[in-house]
Amino acid sequence: MLSAIRSTLGSFVVLALLGLLIASFALWGIPDLFSNTGGRTIASVGDSEIDVVEFDRAYNQRLRQIESQIGQPIDRQQALGLGIPQQVLQQLISEQLFVSHARDLGLRGSNRQVVDILRGVEAFAGFDGKFDRQAYENQIARAGLTAAEFETSLRTDIVRRQMLQTLVAGRPVPDALAKPLFRFRNEGRKATILSVLASEIGAVDAPSEDELLAAYELEKSGYMTPPYRAIAVAEISPASVAKPENITDEELATAYEERLAQFQIPELRTVDIVSFGVDEKEKAETFVRRIESGEDFASLVKEMTDFSVDEITLGDVSRTDLETDYNARVADAVFATDEGALSPPAQSVFGWHVFRVRSITPPLDRPLDQVAATLRQDLAEEKALETVYDISVKAEDMLARGVGLKEIANELGLTYAEATVSRDGRLAEGGAVEGAVARHLAKGWELAIDEPALLEPSDDGGFVLVDVVDEIPPQQRPFEDVRTQLLNRLINERKLAQAGAQAETIATALRAGKAAADLAKENDAGLASSDWVIRSRVDQGQQVAPVVGRLMFRMDVGEISVERTANGDGYVIVRLDEVKPGDPAQDPVAYDALIQDLGTALLNDALVQYENALRADLGVEVNSELFQQIVDPQAALTPQGGF
Repeated sequence: MLSAIRSTLGSFVVLALLGLLIASFALWGIPDLFSNTGGRTIASVGDSEIDVVEFDRAYNQRLRQIESQIGQPIDRQQALGLGIPQQVLQQLISEQLFVSHARDLGLRGSNRQVVDILRGVEAFAGFDGKFDRQAYENQIARAGLTAAEFETSLRTDIVRRQMLQTLVAGRPVPDALAKPLFRFRNEGRKATILSVLASEIGAVDAPSEDELLAAYELEKSGYMTPPYRAIAVAEISPASVAKPENITDEELATAYEERLAQFQIPELRTVDIVSFGVDEKEKAETFVRRIESGEDFASLVKEMTDFSVDEITLGDVSRTDLETDYNARVADAVFATDEGALSPPAQSVFGWHVFRVRSITPPLDRPLDQVAATLRQDLAEEKALETVYDISVKAEDMLARGVGLKEIANELGLTYAEATVSRDGRLAEGGAVEGAVARHLAKGWELAIDEPALLEPSDDGGFVLVDVVDEIPPQQRPFEDVRTQLLNRLINERKLAQAGAQAETIATALRAGKAAADLAKENDAGLASSDWVIRSRVDQGQQVAPVVGRLMFRMDVGEISVERTANGDGYVIVRLDEVKPGDPAQDPVAYDALIQDLGTALLNDALVQYENALRADLGVEVNSELFQQIVDPQAALTPQGGF
């Protein structure tokens, strides 16, 4: 999140962070950085210290950021495996190196600089495009930071900028470097391409029975059955044991009243929304007054906002929709407004809003007789949950006593199914597996053959038992079972060989000067002339298949080559016709982008050298023993623990 926010702060921050990251990875793990000094200082940079509290705060903050990005928790052991503690410590060291050097130089980030940068960050803008304090704090909170922590980090970035300006200034990328690289990367090539496809070759001699048998003997290992497992599944669900006929009318009526909200369609309002900035309350009030005085709604929307009347339709919304998207005050304002009227201005984090209620759809209650069948089944399944639990306890006890799955299913009334099936769901007798075994196929292949049957809850409130009854290793498929497959393969190989021979014949004639169009006609071959294929975009396959594009850039003008098609169904004959170097004057935007990329690369190199120099000048020491105790206490207890 922080990286995403900072990416909008300007190129200097991006370059600085990228360079420091490269430097951190390059320098991490150098043995002479580490010592075993005592105390609570985890690292020292010159006269400055990074203590345990600072590291732990930064580490926890980084974990919160990652959790926010990936949407799930990450524990410290996982973080350790990803190298996150080392990254955090090296970032703290890098920051302290720059801060220490900046202090020596008398540099600091001013309040005005911080304010100017914050106002330029799009993520911190409100509905009107201006800086919004609430939006800023929300974004920072999502990143696991306080405003003070972020602004301190931002001041450090500003100081880096001041120091890095000396690296950037006066360091333009020379044309002598950029132009040759641009010409090479953006070189274009055109070619004439003929194609001969095996699938379009006519009939070929079919292999004899002896040839089929010889191929079978030679390739027996390629004609094996997959491994199969005999998987047994027994399952039960509340729906399968529920008895809706036992639910009384009194129970049904009581449940209907208790769950009435489930059977209601909420009131809906079709609304238009006219929005103003966070500081434009008076403008919103003026809009309402002018409409109430009789001015035309569409004309006034166009005059006072950046939207047309067609762009402000919000459609049908419920009270919950408005509370979720805006807030309760907005919802109250809209649902207190009569049909055809305007709401008073209501405020949200996005600004001030005026709503026009175009129509009202009243709430609708579905009567009991419409929902009785569904509700009766739901009640029966809820009652059945206890029955299912009792059955699961009995099943678990029977498993512990060694009773087989089929016997358990028969005695307890479970649904039972068994099938001999491959990992990809193919039945040994042919066809695809279905039903209970298909639903629990993955579990059946996760179990070891000698592992006890698996009992686990299912999503519908029931439970399932899965057992591997038998395992069948791959078997040799008899010749007769694979004869048709062998026949087709050998025929296709002969067609492909004939296509290859035909392609070579065409290539020879093309080299002798015969016209490509004539050769295509004589051989029923495909013929195409490529547009310009650009070297840097070959793998995108925009003009020709990547395999053909790469071949074109290995050839000289006039050269002719034969290559297998990308899908393997034939051959292409390629003649390179033209070569055109990339021209910066023809594509100044791409050239400027290359200049920027090269400038970034050069700056990153300079940053690595810069940080190396600061490390050598100021001195960096890391208390490796303390670091290990903090990030991996268990490993620190063992004699061999450490880096």
